[in-house]
Order: sequence, then structure tokens, then C-alpha cells
Amino acid sequence: MNKKYIIIFGALILLLIIIVGGVTYYQQKEVFKAQDKDFYTPIPDDKEYEIWCWYGEAWVDCSERSEFRPHELVSININLKKFDNIPYDPYYLCYYSDLSDLGKQCSPRSASTLGGLVLVEEEVPEKDVFSLIKISVYPDDDFLEDDEIVIMDLEGKSI
Repeated sequence: MNKKYIIIFGALILLLIIIVGGVTYYQQKEVFKAQDKDFYTPIPDDKEYEIWCWYGEAWVDCSERSEFRPHELVSININLKKFDNIPYDPYYLCYYSDLSDLGKQCSPRSASTLGGLVLVEEEVPEKDVFSLIKISVYPDDDFLEDDEIVIMDLEGKSI
């Protein structure tokens, strides 16, 4: 093969890589823009939870929705003060969401540290039915199924 054709072929491959990278970047630009924003809004005391969805340039309250688009950015705020009937003190608060890759997360708490829980800026998975958030409490770190009390279990559906 002639050196001239090798140089032209290499330049075309490099140009293709640059074009594909640029297109990918601009398609994901809105996702990047949303993830760069710190999102937090205080939840009113009379609500158990709020769900916020990212629509291009702003977070919009979508708490009344149960159906979401795959890869839609969602933030869930939980008001733990509404769950003051927890029979354990201290207790372990555990939460799980299909929106997060972290799996089940647990931390010790006491009744005096009721506050909020925020699952921020996560993408809706490509599942027909998924767990938006499931919150459970346990009396100790044994996490026995018989001791579990589920205080919230929200499911979502894909559109």
C-alpha cells in the first residue's frame, strides 16, 4: 500500500473518532448539566416524600407520577419525621433503590435523629417495574428478616 493512502486512512479514522466523541458528548450534555447541579429542596413537614425529575433545565416536582422514562434523572426526598412510630430506639435504617447501584444501604440512628433522607440524581433503570425506594428499620445490625419493619416501599414503572 502506498504511504499516501495509509496517511489518508489514518486521518479518516481519527476524524471518525472525533465526530463520534462529539456526538456522544452533546447527546449526554443535559445529563452532565443536571449532575453538576447540587439539588436539595427542603421537604414540607406534612409530606412523607417528594420525587423530583430533571427536565432539561430545571427540577420539576413529579411526586404524583408512578411512570418514568428509562434514563430519566430522578431525585427522591424522604421526610423521616413522618415515620415516628418506629418501635426500636436506637435502630438501623436501611434503604434500597433500583435507581442506585449501591445496593442496600444501612446506618444506625436514634429517634432523636429523625430528619431527611435524599437519594439524589439517579437514573431510572430499563426495567418494566422497579423499586423507587424501599425503607426498612431493624433493631440491631443482625438484619434478621423477622425483625424488619418496612416503613416505605415505592414502586415505579417504565413508560
